[in-house]
Amino acid sequence: MSDIFKEWVYSSRILVTPDITKVLERKLKKMNKYYQLVLDDYSKPSFTSFPKQYYGTLSQIDELFTAMKRNSRVSEKYHQILSTYDRYLNGETDITHNVAYEEIPFLTPVERIFGIKQSEEMDSRWEHLNTWSCSYMMKCDRADSTHIWVSCQGEYMRCIQTRFINLRYEDPMGDRVLGCFLLGYPEQITSIELEDSSCQLWNRLFVIEKTFETEIDLRNDYQNFTPDSSDYTEILNDIFGDG
Repeated sequence: MSDIFKEWVYSSRILVTPDITKVLERKLKKMNKYYQLVLDDYSKPSFTSFPKQYYGTLSQIDELFTAMKRNSRVSEKYHQILSTYDRYLNGETDITHNVAYEEIPFLTPVERIFGIKQSEEMDSRWEHLNTWSCSYMMKCDRADSTHIWVSCQGEYMRCIQTRFINLRYEDPMGDRVLGCFLLGYPEQITSIELEDSSCQLWNRLFVIEKTFETEIDLRNDYQNFTPDSSDYTEILNDIFGDG
């Protein structure tokens, strides 16, 4: 957690007032509210510029930007958006930033309508097509996912965040476990290697899994959702980038 974020969360403690608990509750509620963050889409061809929508709480968004700050190479290259985030925490909540040559709001509040968690043992493989329609045959031991159904400015979406255990793809030389070589937006995908040599890999911010025309369609999707409805495409796009 970044120092400026900690200060933003806990600054109300210095207020000498009987309403301090209510003030903190309001700040913590805002911290757990979901927002849309639009960033450059790294899965598109490198000679083009397109936006991509990400979703998360302020706490999750802070994890992304804190990781970027800790990476000296990344923090230097992305100093502008990191500065924009700090300005947002300092009170400039109507600030904009540039994505794909367009000025857009930095963070946009969204309504989280539903949410579920699921854990799926994977005993089969599935195909992922990258931006060039090249095929990757994917496997993993387990996928622990959180799905949220949200609305944002009249748009309705199901979004996904997944922690994979030993995510890998088939290669003529054998399965290749993914973990270190990541080509998407910096620090959006992170991984750790455990003591048993297994690798956990996950996306920090939610990505869009499915879109809907109306809220009724969204609610029907939630009611009929099953584990095999999961779609990992946009997570994998953040791993492979345009490669």
